[in-house]
Amino acid sequence: MSNQIEIKIEAKRLTPDKFLAGAKDFFALVEGVAKNVTLTHINWSVEVDKGSAVVRMRAENPSDESQKVFSVVRHGIRALRNRTNVIPIGFTTNELGAASRLSKLIDGECVQLVSIRNGGKPEDLGAAVVETADAILSRQSQFAFGGIEGKIITLSAKHGLICTIYDPIQRREVTCYLQTEKAQQDAINGYTKRVLVSGLIHYSKEGQAVNVTVDSIRIFPPDSELPTLEDVQAVYELHRRK
Repeated sequence: MSNQIEIKIEAKRLTPDKFLAGAKDFFALVEGVAKNVTLTHINWSVEVDKGSAVVRMRAENPSDESQKVFSVVRHGIRALRNRTNVIPIGFTTNELGAASRLSKLIDGECVQLVSIRNGGKPEDLGAAVVETADAILSRQSQFAFGGIEGKIITLSAKHGLICTIYDPIQRREVTCYLQTEKAQQDAINGYTKRVLVSGLIHYSKEGQAVNVTVDSIRIFPPDSELPTLEDVQAVYELHRRK
């Protein structure tokens, strides 16, 4: 189990301000993802390789949670490089901005390459990451982690598995991007049922949910299995008499 993630800046000439800016955005990216996807505190230590532009963040208490952070960072960068049209899972606008700024360090003259690595093949940042992150940031209004309740009314696998839920509160349809196998299977199992989708919600300027990058789906039981008013009253009376 690797307990570290690092950024490498390959340059003919790297100025102090660019190096410090890159390190700052790297810390912001990793620590931001950690806050978004874990419930436990991770203690980080920082290392800089002597004679090179490699900055490393090491988890002093390596765990499944720290591994999750590393995986989410790598997959997020890869998704941006592959020109995803939604914000990567585990990212918010803060992490998108950090990824964009890291990619913009590459100028083709002094700085040739910026990459992030966690023990395996490095994930290169570059023009595609900048363009994708900036495009998402320019058209999105507001993000927040939360949940939306509704009924799954459509499933589509044309551009990755996507479902649509009907939100009875806003009286509108909300697109849900299913980026994990479990969320995809839960969406299939919950088709036509009432569910609660949780994840990163994108809101319009008017405050209405537009789409959700889904982390999890909770399927509610059908109405026929819910307790009736008489059942609730009976439980209340039993409790009151005690």
